[in-house]
Amino acid sequence: MTAISSRSRSSAEDDLSQDEPNSIQPMAEMRAPPPEPPLVPTALMATDPATDPSILWTIAREEPQLRRWLVANPAASPALLETISQLGGPGVRRALEVLLNEGSGNQSSSSS
Repeated sequence: MTAISSRSRSSAEDDLSQDEPNSIQPMAEMRAPPPEPPLVPTALMATDPATDPSILWTIAREEPQLRRWLVANPAASPALLETISQLGGPGVRRALEVLLNEGSGNQSSSSS
């Protein structure tokens, strides 16, 4: 009797060992995907009107080299442009001059 019971136990263990790979597979599929890498701001992101305003504000605060590109974004709010003008940065003054000259140039040509 003991031989039969040990035999049935080993075949039950064999069944479990065969089931384990199958039971592990769905668990691997249920894992969350790896996190996305940190967002790296770019000039394209700064000029894209579809970029979320919170990202534009983050760029204005933390990326001085990209502030001039924010000026070219048609979705940049007046408050954001004011902040950029106060913070400054490489090329910001020139970008604001271009923006303001373009705006005044359009008004004078339409009134002539």
